Amino acid sequence: MAIYKSKAVTKNGRKWYFSVCYLTANGERKRKKSQQYATKPEAQIAERQFLIDKTHDTIDITFEEMYYQYLDYTEESIKGSSKYSKVSRIENHILPYLGQMNIHRITVNMIMAWKSKINRATYDSGKKKYALSYKKNLMQELRAILKYGVDFCGLKENFAVKVMNFQDKNEAVVSDEDRIRYITPIEYNLFTSIIKELVFKVFFAFLYYMGVRKGEAQALTWEDILWDTYQVKIFKTITTKTFEIDDCGFHFKITNTKNRKNRKIQMLSILKNMLLELYEYYKGFEGFNHQWFVFGGYRYLPSESIDRNRKMYFDLVEKTYGVVITRITNHEFRHSHASYLISKGVSIHVIADRLGDTVEVVQKVYAHLFPEAEEGVIEALNMVEDNYKKNLVIKKEFLKSVAA
Repeated sequence: MAIYKSKAVTKNGRKWYFSVCYLTANGERKRKKSQQYATKPEAQIAERQFLIDKTHDTIDITFEEMYYQYLDYTEESIKGSSKYSKVSRIENHILPYLGQMNIHRITVNMIMAWKSKINRATYDSGKKKYALSYKKNLMQELRAILKYGVDFCGLKENFAVKVMNFQDKNEAVVSDEDRIRYITPIEYNLFTSIIKELVFKVFFAFLYYMGVRKGEAQALTWEDILWDTYQVKIFKTITTKTFEIDDCGFHFKITNTKNRKNRKIQMLSILKNMLLELYEYYKGFEGFNHQWFVFGGYRYLPSESIDRNRKMYFDLVEKTYGVVITRITNHEFRHSHASYLISKGVSIHVIADRLGDTVEVVQKVYAHLFPEAEEGVIEALNMVEDNYKKNLVIKKEFLKSVAA
């Protein structure tokens, strides 16, 4: 079941058609080859309508054939980077097991066996290979494809919804290193004091002071810097999770932000001055214009360079100062930014707007990270104890007065 392009084009330019195998109610196998259409989307629409009309019949296809039809069906509703991740998950972890199965022969036991196989791959090495969230995404993908089968391919039931989703082993010990990490202002100052290269010094300062995602920082151009109002426009991101290739042969695409929230973020004077220094640096390059990337110039700053240099700077901190600071990821600069603001009493609504997140996400992910929050709890509990002692003294004095 798929869309095809005919070698023989009609006089009016029609060349796209669909071909579907299905079983009638009495078990007879048939194939439907459609007329030709002018565009691929027209053929896709016609195919979907045919499938809807044939819901009382059984579409005779493999899981893999249905998967490719499902991809066509979701083409317009899925962001490019999301599709890239979706295809990777399905083709690496679902198709090898279920791909050649006729969809009507897939059972609950087969899905449970597939789930067990993923779990064995997770724990066989003694080290966790797949995160729980990743495995749950796999189950979500499988359920979505089978739901498509129920809706359009005559599949009688979505057996994946009967199988319990992946769960983590409760006895697993979670170390501090496996939790969300952050750096304190003191650690950040040690880290940034080591950096000599201007572009990386400003890049990591931007992550820390602005709390943006790495891809959002990579996508910035000089047009996005509002010098007069001390603001930066955040409305796009860079992703390498795409099938598109740029002129240099790299997978690369600029898309809207993760949750499509455009925002303007206020920046500190110190960060503005750092950006001005970087701006003057790039102005000296031939061909410079305001469409250049803030970090990287005519081409964005590659993630590989960012990761390699970040690791090197953490190593240099230990070598130079003889201290070990928390080795955070690029995204954990964002955690550090948000958690510090929360610990200083900044409104959670303001923080959410600044991050481009919801208040619920901020409450769930960030609020517990800084030690100052725990100290606040102890301070509050001490006040309860102090009040108890004062009330006890008052009670004793009252009882003495009654006895007298």
